[in-house]
Amino acid sequence: MTTFHYIISGKVQRVGYRFYVGFRLEKLGVKGLVRNLDSGEVELFMQGDEEQIFIGEKYIKMGTPWSKVENIEKEIIEMKEFSKFNIEYWFSKWYNF
Repeated sequence: MTTFHYIISGKVQRVGYRFYVGFRLEKLGVKGLVRNLDSGEVELFMQGDEEQIFIGEKYIKMGTPWSKVENIEKEIIEMKEFSKFNIEYWFSKWYNF
């Protein structure tokens, strides 16, 4: 399955960015995952049709009123299909949520 992989940098942690993007993409019907990285960036995997990806990228660029997206690295990768859209929280690493 074609997967769009993004690394988003700027002021994107501790400002509701991950929740906002995850909520919007889930409502849009795309599948994938969004999570914080230890580097202060956000990593995002997105799978969907052309229109969903186009709209989803607008949400990624926009963010919340408190966030400031400075750079987005994008690549296309092949990986197995996600079953839904997931927002990974820091505690999910330790508690398997």
